[in-house]
Amino acid sequence: MTESGDPDVGAILELFEAGHAEEAPDPNEGLRERKKRRVRQKISDVATAMILVHGFDKVTVAQIAAACEVAEQTLFNYFPNKESMFFDRSESLTMAVSDAVRERRSASLVEAVLQALTEGIPLGRSEAHDEDRQLHLLRLFCNVATGSPALASARLADFVRFTDEVSVALAQRIGADPIDPEVLLAALVIAGLIQVRLQSTFRHVQHATSLAALNNAVHRDLLRAAQLAEPTLNAFDNMRDTVDGSKDDDGTKRVNRAGKARD
Repeated sequence: MTESGDPDVGAILELFEAGHAEEAPDPNEGLRERKKRRVRQKISDVATAMILVHGFDKVTVAQIAAACEVAEQTLFNYFPNKESMFFDRSESLTMAVSDAVRERRSASLVEAVLQALTEGIPLGRSEAHDEDRQLHLLRLFCNVATGSPALASARLADFVRFTDEVSVALAQRIGADPIDPEVLLAALVIAGLIQVRLQSTFRHVQHATSLAALNNAVHRDLLRAAQLAEPTLNAFDNMRDTVDGSKDDDGTKRVNRAGKARD
């Protein structure tokens, strides 16, 4: 800990390591993949810890590489820029949501999205450290993420990337084209739920007295937003049997609704 009471880089890395230790291993992961994942995780953890302690603008890629004991090029083999090292965990959430909506199961589309978003909330998972320390670290992360213009721009880029990837998954769900207007709208609705989750975390973490209370507050906000999103996502799901692949005269895919061909 520093004299101000904020955690130092070593203390933050200790918390990260405790969280990783509680993650279930992937039985299908080979030795090569595991080594690459661990290198990537180390880079992200070190970069995040250094940025939390020193500030985004004051930490250089060269300093991160030195702390990781690797060449700068190695960092860029895993990440396109410094921002992506800090927001590395957003990629796993994108994959979780995309996987959830790609295949049709018993759950509705909105239920699948909510489950993926709820399971992706990285709160209250480490029992190895004091809860107050974890809350303090999470507040620090949120404050840095919202206080840096560069990180704010990175969040916007993540929103666009998320929408693009979910559009592909939704198109596969109903056998449509990723650029169909219905697919794009449904992807934007789901991306909106992501934003609700993010902004809700930023807001409630400032006053949460426990990780469980924070989880509950974020989940309540997601449920409220999902009530508005549900009709649109249900309508999208109902298209699955109506995409016939035929084309209008202008080349646009024609979609039948309610079993009737469009004039």
